[in-house]
Amino acid sequence: MSITTQLQVVNRIRDLAQSHKMVSDVRYGFLGDVDDLPDFDPPVVYIIPQTISVPRDGIWRMSFAILAMDKLLQDQSNLDDVLSDCSGILMDIYSALLYNDGTAVESWSVQTGTQITLFHERFTEYMGGANMVINIDIFQDNCRADLPFN
Repeated sequence: MSITTQLQVVNRIRDLAQSHKMVSDVRYGFLGDVDDLPDFDPPVVYIIPQTISVPRDGIWRMSFAILAMDKLLQDQSNLDDVLSDCSGILMDIYSALLYNDGTAVESWSVQTGTQITLFHERFTEYMGGANMVINIDIFQDNCRADLPFN
Protein backbone atom coordinates (compact mmCIF):
# COMPACT_ATOMS: atom_id res chain seq x y z
CA MET A 1 0.00 0.00 0.00
CA SER A 2 1.37 3.42 -0.88
CA ILE A 3 2.16 5.94 1.83
CA THR A 4 0.59 9.39 1.56
CA THR A 5 2.48 12.26 3.16
CA GLN A 6 1.58 15.90 3.64
CA LEU A 7 4.40 16.77 1.23
CA GLN A 8 2.79 14.66 -1.51
CA VAL A 9 -0.49 16.52 -1.06
CA VAL A 10 1.29 19.91 -1.05
CA ASN A 11 3.24 18.96 -4.18
CA ARG A 12 0.00 18.02 -5.98
CA ILE A 13 -1.57 21.37 -5.08
CA ARG A 14 1.67 23.17 -6.03
CA ASP A 15 1.86 21.34 -9.39
CA LEU A 16 -1.73 22.28 -10.19
CA ALA A 17 -1.18 25.92 -9.27
CA GLN A 18 2.09 26.15 -11.23
CA SER A 19 0.48 24.65 -14.31
CA HIS A 20 -2.37 27.20 -14.29
CA LYS A 21 -1.87 29.59 -17.19
CA MET A 22 -2.70 32.69 -15.12
CA VAL A 23 -0.36 31.92 -12.19
CA SER A 24 3.19 33.27 -12.25
CA ASP A 25 4.45 32.15 -8.84
CA VAL A 26 3.53 29.61 -6.15
CA ARG A 27 4.63 29.89 -2.52
CA TYR A 28 4.26 27.55 0.46
CA GLY A 29 4.41 28.67 4.07
CA PHE A 30 2.66 30.74 6.69
CA LEU A 31 1.42 34.29 6.31
CA GLY A 32 4.13 35.34 8.75
CA ASP A 33 6.45 34.68 5.79
CA VAL A 34 5.01 37.57 3.75
CA ASP A 35 8.31 39.37 4.12
CA ASP A 36 9.31 37.65 0.88
CA LEU A 37 6.34 39.04 -1.02
CA PRO A 38 8.31 41.88 -2.67
CA ASP A 39 10.24 39.26 -4.66
CA PHE A 40 7.29 37.52 -6.26
CA ASP A 41 5.93 37.78 -9.78
CA PRO A 42 2.12 38.23 -9.58
CA PRO A 43 -0.34 36.68 -9.66
CA VAL A 44 0.84 34.38 -6.88
CA VAL A 45 -0.78 31.38 -5.20
CA TYR A 46 0.13 30.89 -1.56
CA ILE A 47 -0.44 27.44 0.04
CA ILE A 48 -0.75 27.65 3.83
CA PRO A 49 -0.84 24.48 5.94
CA GLN A 50 -3.67 24.33 8.47
CA THR A 51 -4.77 21.69 10.96
CA ILE A 52 -4.46 17.94 10.63
CA SER A 53 -7.29 16.15 12.40
CA VAL A 54 -8.98 12.77 12.72
CA PRO A 55 -12.67 13.44 11.99
CA ARG A 56 -13.60 9.76 12.31
CA ASP A 57 -11.93 6.41 12.77
CA GLY A 58 -9.52 5.53 9.97
CA ILE A 59 -9.31 9.03 8.41
CA TRP A 60 -6.67 11.78 8.60
CA ARG A 61 -7.96 15.15 7.42
CA MET A 62 -5.38 17.67 6.18
CA SER A 63 -6.54 21.25 5.72
CA PHE A 64 -4.90 23.94 3.62
CA ALA A 65 -5.70 27.60 3.03
CA ILE A 66 -4.99 28.57 -0.55
CA LEU A 67 -4.67 32.24 -1.48
CA ALA A 68 -4.49 33.69 -4.97
CA MET A 69 -3.41 37.32 -5.05
CA ASP A 70 -2.22 40.02 -7.41
CA LYS A 71 -0.98 43.58 -7.14
CA LEU A 72 -3.50 46.38 -7.11
CA LEU A 73 -2.89 49.70 -8.75
CA GLN A 74 -2.48 52.59 -6.32
CA ASP A 75 -5.98 53.86 -7.14
CA GLN A 76 -7.32 50.26 -7.01
CA SER A 77 -8.92 50.70 -10.42
CA ASN A 78 -8.07 47.07 -11.25
CA LEU A 79 -9.73 45.67 -8.11
CA ASP A 80 -12.67 44.07 -9.97
CA ASP A 81 -10.35 42.34 -12.44
CA VAL A 82 -7.97 41.11 -9.72
CA LEU A 83 -10.78 39.72 -7.54
CA SER A 84 -12.41 38.01 -10.51
CA ASP A 85 -9.15 36.51 -11.79
CA CYS A 86 -8.02 35.30 -8.36
CA SER A 87 -11.34 33.71 -7.46
CA GLY A 88 -11.35 32.03 -10.88
CA ILE A 89 -7.87 30.61 -10.24
CA LEU A 90 -9.05 29.11 -6.94
CA MET A 91 -12.16 27.66 -8.58
CA ASP A 92 -9.96 26.01 -11.21
CA ILE A 93 -7.57 24.53 -8.63
CA TYR A 94 -10.45 23.25 -6.50
CA SER A 95 -12.18 21.70 -9.51
CA ALA A 96 -8.97 20.01 -10.69
CA LEU A 97 -8.43 18.52 -7.23
CA LEU A 98 -12.05 17.46 -6.81
CA TYR A 99 -12.56 16.05 -10.30
CA ASN A 100 -9.28 14.28 -11.05
CA ASP A 101 -8.92 13.97 -14.83
CA GLY A 102 -7.00 10.70 -14.46
CA THR A 103 -3.55 12.21 -14.99
CA ALA A 104 -2.73 11.98 -11.27
CA VAL A 105 -2.87 8.84 -9.18
CA GLU A 106 -4.17 10.07 -5.85
CA SER A 107 -4.84 8.08 -2.72
CA TRP A 108 -6.90 10.76 -1.02
CA SER A 109 -10.24 12.45 -1.33
CA VAL A 110 -10.88 16.19 -1.47
CA GLN A 111 -13.98 16.90 0.58
CA THR A 112 -16.71 18.71 -1.27
CA GLY A 113 -17.58 22.17 -0.15
CA THR A 114 -15.45 25.23 0.29
CA GLN A 115 -15.92 28.95 0.57
CA ILE A 116 -14.00 31.60 -1.33
CA THR A 117 -13.45 34.89 0.51
CA LEU A 118 -12.28 37.98 -1.38
CA PHE A 119 -9.83 40.45 0.17
CA HIS A 120 -7.56 43.43 -0.37
CA GLU A 121 -4.63 44.14 1.94
CA ARG A 122 -1.63 46.40 2.24
CA PHE A 123 1.61 44.43 2.47
CA THR A 124 4.64 46.08 0.89
CA GLU A 125 2.28 46.56 -2.07
CA TYR A 126 -1.49 46.84 -2.31
CA MET A 127 -2.76 43.31 -2.94
CA GLY A 128 -6.14 41.89 -3.82
CA GLY A 129 -7.24 38.33 -4.15
CA ALA A 130 -9.19 35.40 -2.85
CA ASN A 131 -8.78 32.77 -0.15
CA MET A 132 -10.28 29.29 0.29
CA VAL A 133 -9.77 26.40 2.69
CA ILE A 134 -9.78 22.84 1.38
CA ASN A 135 -9.96 19.62 3.36
CA ILE A 136 -8.37 16.42 2.09
CA ASP A 137 -9.18 13.06 3.69
CA ILE A 138 -6.60 10.27 3.73
CA PHE A 139 -7.13 6.74 4.99
CA GLN A 140 -4.93 6.20 8.06
CA ASP A 141 -3.73 2.85 6.72
CA ASN A 142 -2.42 4.81 3.77
CA CYS A 143 -0.37 7.25 5.88
CA ARG A 144 2.05 4.93 7.64
CA ALA A 145 2.66 1.45 6.27
CA ASP A 146 5.47 0.76 8.78
CA LEU A 147 5.36 2.80 11.96
CA PRO A 148 8.86 3.80 13.15
CA PHE A 149 8.67 2.20 16.60
CA ASN A 150 10.67 -0.67 18.11
